[in-house]
Amino acid sequence: MFETIENIDGALVYHGNMHKRIFFSEAENVNLDHLLIKMKDLAKKKNYEKILGKASEKGVKVLKSKGFVVEAKIPGLYRGTIDGYFLAEYTKQERLAHDEKTKKTISTVKTIAEAANKPQTDPHLQMPSNLKIKSLTVSDFKNLEDLHNKAYKYHPHQIKNAEYFSKLKSLNHEFYGLFQDGQLLVSAILAINEKESNMEIVDFVTHPDFRGQNLSYYLVQDIKGQMNIYGCKTLYTMVRATSYGLNITFSKHGFVLAGTLTNNCMVRDAMESMNVWYYKEK
Repeated sequence: MFETIENIDGALVYHGNMHKRIFFSEAENVNLDHLLIKMKDLAKKKNYEKILGKASEKGVKVLKSKGFVVEAKIPGLYRGTIDGYFLAEYTKQERLAHDEKTKKTISTVKTIAEAANKPQTDPHLQMPSNLKIKSLTVSDFKNLEDLHNKAYKYHPHQIKNAEYFSKLKSLNHEFYGLFQDGQLLVSAILAINEKESNMEIVDFVTHPDFRGQNLSYYLVQDIKGQMNIYGCKTLYTMVRATSYGLNITFSKHGFVLAGTLTNNCMVRDAMESMNVWYYKEK
């Protein structure tokens, strides 16, 4: 399995050796004090380097008291009225380190992306007639797995498979794809949380022969249109902090930068920081 997903004391927890990280989401009736003891024990047992938590205002004080630091904040993440936070604790301090070149790149990407923000305008562009976007079903998972194989040919440890997609499907994830003449070129996975009235774009994959064409722009455009269908007031995503293209794409679509998660996950063969962007329905 690409990453272990399990319910621990009522909280959804993702963890694995690839990212050397635990990610958990606060939920109603979760005792954070008890959960954090288990998270820290799990990190020690598995030799993970970072614990990341998503919490509401209610959980922030508890997490801060246990040594967690806020890395990003999304206003009204929960039901459009309660702020959401991403907080991290580093069990190994070297995980926080960035070389100067990376620091400068991250700073430059933020500056350029935020300058492209167009919150007061609709950046809708007409999609070329030879492209089509559709919702993916279980019958498309083999096709989706093939796209991952092509995209991560030289990084097989990063390939998600049909079994993993089925697991996500059972956890309220939806799948979308952009096609050209029947060929899947770009895929996106949405994590739908109806209780919290939000959804996250958790994964973008582009066919290697079509990178650099900004095809993800049309998928983001389509996904924004799905918010009302799912009753979601906030849409958010995490993007490689060194990627000019995707950061600019989300900013152009009116997304706002919420913060940066330091050295958050392994992308291909490097540990990458992730910028958190959010969009709210007007």
